[in-house]
Amino acid sequence: DEVIGFFDDLVDDGFFDHFDRVVFYGAAACGYAAAAYSVAAPGATVVLVRPEATQDPRIAEWDRRHTQARKLDFTGRYGFAPEMLDASEGCLILYDPAQREDAMHAALFARPHVTRIRCRHLGRRTEEHLLNMGMLVPLLLAAGRGKLTEAHVARLYRKRRLHPPYLRHVQSHLEAEGRARLAGLWCRAALRQHERPAFRRGLEEAQAALAAEGRALPPALPSD
Repeated sequence: DEVIGFFDDLVDDGFFDHFDRVVFYGAAACGYAAAAYSVAAPGATVVLVRPEATQDPRIAEWDRRHTQARKLDFTGRYGFAPEMLDASEGCLILYDPAQREDAMHAALFARPHVTRIRCRHLGRRTEEHLLNMGMLVPLLLAAGRGKLTEAHVARLYRKRRLHPPYLRHVQSHLEAEGRARLAGLWCRAALRQHERPAFRRGLEEAQAALAAEGRALPPALPSD
């Protein structure tokens, strides 16, 4: 009640009218809050990272991560976050589709003016990775300037190619699937960016696995 009252007071005082552009940002449960309360500033831009749409068990019974939240009332004015986005100028959602609950929540946000960006191999720490790879702050600044297009997000997301945790996660995925050739190529490319023991080991193991099958990696291309 106190939070709802706070936003009601902001609206009554015309607080958001003092700004040319308003950006709401949040991740996970805070993503729910950012989406829900964005209705207080019609025309706002909303940026969400793996947001939750609701914890109402009648809608999200499949999400067992926050059972205590089910005691809260999600039937009020701000109860279902996706509906609160209708007054926004646009919404960007970033999530890893391999995370089951995150993907299902993201699906509940499907709206014509909502853009969903799949960030594979970032896992549950998507926000942390986006911040560490130097993408999150420029993304929010672009939102504040009204230049947050899908193409701009795609350009920023290329930063993942220099982010060791992302490179390592993809390597583990390829190795788990037994794709020695692709794992070897990936590790060889990663070593051009970062000399890490994990990438060196991965390359050597891939080469050994291919040699046992009478195969080899293609010649390496000269580096730039």
